[in-house]
Amino acid sequence: MGPAAGLWRVYGEPALRIPPTEAWRPFKQGPHSALFRIEADPPILAKLAYPRSQPRDSLRKYINAQARREYVSAHRLQAAGLATPKVHGWGVSLSPFAAYESVLFMAEIPHYRSSLVFIRESSDDTARYRLFERLAADMARLHGHRLIHKDGHFDNIGWIEQQSLVWIDNDIRRAARPAALRAGFRHMQRMLRSTARDAVRPREWHYFNDCLRRELARWPKARILIDEV
Repeated sequence: MGPAAGLWRVYGEPALRIPPTEAWRPFKQGPHSALFRIEADPPILAKLAYPRSQPRDSLRKYINAQARREYVSAHRLQAAGLATPKVHGWGVSLSPFAAYESVLFMAEIPHYRSSLVFIRESSDDTARYRLFERLAADMARLHGHRLIHKDGHFDNIGWIEQQSLVWIDNDIRRAARPAALRAGFRHMQRMLRSTARDAVRPREWHYFNDCLRRELARWPKARILIDEV
């Protein structure tokens, strides 16, 4: 499994083939994962997640590993009409003391840019307001399908060529009750504000909230959230 030693169990598309170690190139290092670019045709990104504990908890780390949650979440979001990277498969290390817990295989996104980077750096007011319009529409669609994003913040939402959003690092749950949907919605609001900090101007928050209330009204299951905005 590239730079990850030991035995692995991999699930994915029939066409998925794991290239040898020499085809793996370091791409990005995060606090909880390492991203590699695999030289294939077309190229594949492999996200190797670090374990949070040693030895790993059997239920969470084998049956419900991070890569599996992201793989399932991507399909849930795609079914709801939201854009995510195309996911090819996932795998889990069978060793309780492995250096990496799980791996997610996905397509590379051309022209990817984090929306957090964009709002920190861009002075283009038209493009900034377009981002908040798209985010309001996607957030309403997400909750209109009774889906909760446990890690939905600006750094996990890509802004592609200042036109469209793509959702990455997804951890999605389905809300069984209206109270759970409200709690998940409030959690995402807090996540957005905590990651944006002072990068979003007060008038932009007002504009985003106005768009969000309007978009939530379009989704029958999400109308209960209008008063939360």
